[in-house]
Amino acid sequence: MEFIKSEKGNDKLIYNGYMYTFEKFGTEEKSIWKCDQYKKMKCKGRIHSLNNEILKEIQHNHVQDCGNIEAAKAVNLIKNVDLSTRAVICSASTSVS
Repeated sequence: MEFIKSEKGNDKLIYNGYMYTFEKFGTEEKSIWKCDQYKKMKCKGRIHSLNNEILKEIQHNHVQDCGNIEAAKAVNLIKNVDLSTRAVICSASTSVS
């Protein structure tokens, strides 16, 4: 179980090769996460979690999308690096030489 931030700054959960967005809180303070492909694939995949422990997993109607997850992780890594635009340009120009 791993968490990253979405483009809008919301939490996304990564588990078993699938990415989930927070849907709602259920009973007894458990969190319910829906598959990131909910709209695109009409996927019913869900995870119910409590204190970072998986309580229930509802199956997906599509295969895992490891490429999409790796891309999201890379974007998060880039956003978390504290570099100014000038530092990035300078770094890129020195590595070309």
